[in-house]
Amino acid sequence: MADTWDIDDPLRPRLRPTGSTDGRLRPEERPDRLGQVSEAVASDATHLNVLPLDRTALIGLFDGPKGTAALLRLADGTVVKVQPGEAVDGGRVTAIDLQGLRMQRNGEEVVLTLPS
Repeated sequence: MADTWDIDDPLRPRLRPTGSTDGRLRPEERPDRLGQVSEAVASDATHLNVLPLDRTALIGLFDGPKGTAALLRLADGTVVKVQPGEAVDGGRVTAIDLQGLRMQRNGEEVVLTLPS
């Protein structure tokens, strides 16, 4: 068994090189308005009356290593990510593919597709 005095000098942090800045690095420029876009961009990105706001709407589809998933906007404005087999909005998701989402609700098949 080694004696504690046989250990080499412990590792110690090195001093900062001379001439380096003492302060943290900060961005040189910062936009005046954060999270805002020009009116032209906003009008191009906004499409009125595309999603039905009074019922569940499909707003996205995902296909990844963990399987397929869909993004739904519920009638109350909540956005949820669902996968096949999960319960949502009074029904159960049965399938998700490139065409949309299928779910069983009250014994009927409901198909949701992306807005075009």
